[in-house]
Amino acid sequence: MQKRISLLFFIGIFAVGSTALGYYYYFVYEPPLLAAEKFMTDMEREDFDSLLSDVVVSVGLDSGQIREPEDNEVRALLAEHFQRGRILEQRTREGRSRDFFYLVYREPDGRIFALVMTLFDGRYRVVIPEPQMSSKRHRYLWDYTWTN
Repeated sequence: MQKRISLLFFIGIFAVGSTALGYYYYFVYEPPLLAAEKFMTDMEREDFDSLLSDVVVSVGLDSGQIREPEDNEVRALLAEHFQRGRILEQRTREGRSRDFFYLVYREPDGRIFALVMTLFDGRYRVVIPEPQMSSKRHRYLWDYTWTN
């Protein structure tokens, strides 16, 4: 009888833990990934109107100043050649006024950058830097040093 209770207790703890991890993934981890997927799909389609609602512009992640993109900034995104990369990992950074999700992004040539996401007006959006702060490679990527 004692072994049976221990085994049932272990199975119950495992089931509760699995459920909690599932909720964490669904409500915390997945929304920035879905927004990144939508952004990459819109970049491949060169969908100007969708990109207007997919991105926000930041002066710097430390300042927390975020604004809607202007038309010329979205046109600059579309002017670049886009080739879908791969998201390797997600890291969260708490800012003064909002949280930022760093999606560690590997381009097809193997270089590592960050695709930064944040919650803005109730939706997760890609944060693109001001032109003078952007990565030398692509306008939508942030320079990132990946240490594991």
